[in-house]
Amino acid sequence: MSTTTSAGGGPAEDALREAAAWSTWQESPWGRLRYRVLAALLRERCAQLGPAPLRVLDAGGGDGRDALQLALAGHEVTVLDTSPDVLGAARAAAAAAGVADRVRTVAADLEDLAALAALTRHRAGGSGSFDVVLCHDVLQHRGSVQQVAADVATLASSLRPGGLLSLMAPNPAADVLTAALRDGPAQAWVLLDAERGEDRATGRSVLRLDPAAVEAAAAAAGCEVVGRAGVLTVTTLLEDAQRADENSVADLEELEVELSRREEFRRTARFWHLLARRR
Repeated sequence: MSTTTSAGGGPAEDALREAAAWSTWQESPWGRLRYRVLAALLRERCAQLGPAPLRVLDAGGGDGRDALQLALAGHEVTVLDTSPDVLGAARAAAAAAGVADRVRTVAADLEDLAALAALTRHRAGGSGSFDVVLCHDVLQHRGSVQQVAADVATLASSLRPGGLLSLMAPNPAADVLTAALRDGPAQAWVLLDAERGEDRATGRSVLRLDPAAVEAAAAAAGCEVVGRAGVLTVTTLLEDAQRADENSVADLEELEVELSRREEFRRTARFWHLLARRR
């Protein structure tokens, strides 16, 4: 992931600040809702692949919040990330949930092809690969669209034929709508055709990735898109305007899961989500 440097400190201080801001958002009602809605989508798709345990790779999985949901469903999950601290948090969360035996962690980057190749081998040897590969909230932190395309190819190569690639990143269309509501039309105009924007949780500069470009990268990597969804459609509009309690979040979760299934709401959701099957 990329980092930015502010006038108030160096890269290390900025990384700590960004990590703390991201953790705060994850623990917010809205952040927890993002993980629950996506977990519902993934459970449905994983069930279509076959019974547990499936072999899952969570690339750039951080503290394992997506991975943990699949481990709880009985799947064997490997979390790949560059940060030993967040991988330690992933192991601790798995132990607390009673699924430590289903979660392993590997300190590596997406660009570490040797590590990915090693992970895809069967325990008994041979050329096995993952049934499901996740890459959520990662691609927007890469340096360029060309690098994203290379990442998608690497991720796809880690799948078995027929396996599923799950990709998610912030939706550029939602950025524009949210900017107009929060900061006014002038800021919406600034973002409309910009190549980069700002991550709302951390303040970090990120790519504004059109899902069509990522779909093209998946197709070039030998995958067929089999599912498109939007994650957090109305929540994005409510986040700054409404105090949340558990009852309202529970109501929102049911609504958001249903909206994620409907095409007409996909383009304005906070995150786009793609599922692609390796041919």
